[in-house]
Amino acid sequence: MKSTLVVVSGVVALVIGAEVGFAQLPPVAPADAAQVELGRTLFWDPILSGEKDVACATCHHPDFAWADGRALSLGPAATGLGPARTAASDGRIPVVKRNAQSIVNTVYNAVSRRRRRRGQGATRAVDQASAPMFWDNRVTSLETQALEPIKAFEEMRGSAYSEEAAVDSVLARLGGIPEYVELFDGAFGAAGIRAETLAEALAAFQRSLVAVDSPWDRFQRGDASALSAQQQRGMRDFDEAGCDRCHSGPMFSDFRLHAEGVMENPLLAVPDTGDGRFRFRTPSLRNVALTAPYMHNGMLSSLEEVLLFYDNGRSENPNVASGGGRRGRGGNGPPRVDGDFRRVSDMSSREMEDIIAFLGALTDDGFDRTVPTRVPSGLPPGGSIGRE
Repeated sequence: MKSTLVVVSGVVALVIGAEVGFAQLPPVAPADAAQVELGRTLFWDPILSGEKDVACATCHHPDFAWADGRALSLGPAATGLGPARTAASDGRIPVVKRNAQSIVNTVYNAVSRRRRRRGQGATRAVDQASAPMFWDNRVTSLETQALEPIKAFEEMRGSAYSEEAAVDSVLARLGGIPEYVELFDGAFGAAGIRAETLAEALAAFQRSLVAVDSPWDRFQRGDASALSAQQQRGMRDFDEAGCDRCHSGPMFSDFRLHAEGVMENPLLAVPDTGDGRFRFRTPSLRNVALTAPYMHNGMLSSLEEVLLFYDNGRSENPNVASGGGRRGRGGNGPPRVDGDFRRVSDMSSREMEDIIAFLGALTDDGFDRTVPTRVPSGLPPGGSIGRE
């Protein structure tokens, strides 16, 4: 099923303990079609980047389930798409310090479950204004998130202008293109081209990318043939190993921050402290089979490596202690791995294979893959990705 518009409501099920409790995704307001299409055009237009060679779609491309298949992304002064992308700045612009997450289903960021008693649960309605964004939850709402890459040196800004001038510079560019003036007027009326309408358009498009009809969803709706016997075993093993402590709810994420002690990516000049305590947000597992490599810095290349990391149950980062207990008073001592991480049970090789099979059942690749043939700036859609 191809989902091109925001889903107003969808029935899914929650795996809670060893039982199944049904729940409904909270309703989402229908998107304005003109704003969605304007947002799509902007998302693909390199005019939003300082050096006019990077679009949002450079690092969030449908060929890679709206991620980019890289451990760490390459922004300005680079060429190629996904894993084939190479830097061409001679070190002037560093890699992006975190893995590019898929933007599919970001409309449901923060949808989680509220536990009542074992075997029951309920989804929590999401206030779009408070939905957490980025690996460190540093901002909320897709509208706020949409402008941050435009200001980031290594993501889209490059050396063309300062961070403070980035958004105004982009707005001035858009205002100088008659086609964009017309498109913004059609989508927002008298509001015209402003930072707020730029953010709203980009957010509207991202909210339109929905994929919630996986084999797991169909199984929970009563199609007993949707999951194989191995996938059903993996569903139970996933719960029994404790994976669902953090990967909970219909999005398979609690959207909270956890310290797990993932090894540092050697491409980074300094350690990535996340929220300041080496904590990073639990990613959704929907379409996880399509979005390798994994973790906030892409250091685990396969789902097997991820499960082995959890099975080992210890920090591989010298900045994060493996032991339990709390940090000393006043925050003394290193951060410690999250308690839920330490409580993941040992997994046999067969259990790992079954869990990986189950994770494959969370795949819905029917998301919108539309690529514009042109953008109003006249630049190549997607930036310098080798498809000019």
